[in-house]
Amino acid sequence: MNFGLILRRLGLTLVLAFLLFGLMVCVIDQQVATILFLLSWVVLFFGWPDLSRKLGFDFPKAPAPRKPRQTAWARILITGVLAFVVGCALSVLADPSFFGLSIFLWLGLYYGWPLLSRRLTFLNSLDLKPRPLAPRRPLWLRLVRGTAAWVGGITLTLIAFCSLSLAPLFLCHWRAQRVHDSVRIGMTVPEVLHTVKDCDIFNASSDFPHDDNADSDNIPAISLRWSQNGTYHTYDLATHRTLDLSESEALDRLHDRLHDGYRWSFHYTYINMTPQHVSFSVVFGPDGRVTEVRPVYGWD
Repeated sequence: MNFGLILRRLGLTLVLAFLLFGLMVCVIDQQVATILFLLSWVVLFFGWPDLSRKLGFDFPKAPAPRKPRQTAWARILITGVLAFVVGCALSVLADPSFFGLSIFLWLGLYYGWPLLSRRLTFLNSLDLKPRPLAPRRPLWLRLVRGTAAWVGGITLTLIAFCSLSLAPLFLCHWRAQRVHDSVRIGMTVPEVLHTVKDCDIFNASSDFPHDDNADSDNIPAISLRWSQNGTYHTYDLATHRTLDLSESEALDRLHDRLHDGYRWSFHYTYINMTPQHVSFSVVFGPDGRVTEVRPVYGWD
């Protein structure tokens, strides 16, 4: 018996058995109805051929055999590469989180390729259509080709999934390293504050002696966020509200919270769609100038 016909008959008799179960629950005990439901499903499944002949209908019918369809591997590969490149470009030019859209862009390019090729005629020069079926080859050759196709498909799938995590992480490291390299030894606090703005989390602290338990509202540390409009944002523990600061106001607040004449540390952190964060630190001496720019590192 055709396997597809068995599945169809199982589904149909299951639906009929559920309908009978619903009727039986209304008139008899639920446990008895459950046992009768299982029995009715079995009876309907095995007795369906005789029942359908007596009632004069042939349903469900076996599904018609499908013609073998070929996979356009060239289109899959090319659209995947294009989606990857566009995702990387969006991550660098706009926001790193945009790389997650690559998988949707890949699907859109693959299924929209016929429409794109009609609009952009130069795409027709790429032969991305599946080739016609070749004459039946020997068994050993079909086994070799099938194994190679499976290995290639699995490899391509692993590369696609790995790129979804490795590419954002690589771009995040590249983004942090680019900012890290813009800081020089001897720069002042205003120069570093004006230079380093491309980060997700900015924390600053100092070695000013302080008892955190005695005066928790004046801890020599501050967290700032920068917006594209040039505004800094920080949460004020004393007033319990978020403050919007200009660059000069943020600089004044840094001096007020961290105190001059002590070693300061600026910690810059970058986040991406993976669990790993990327950070580096800038250390200022008591004279207010950069004495050390620590390397970029990743952490969970």
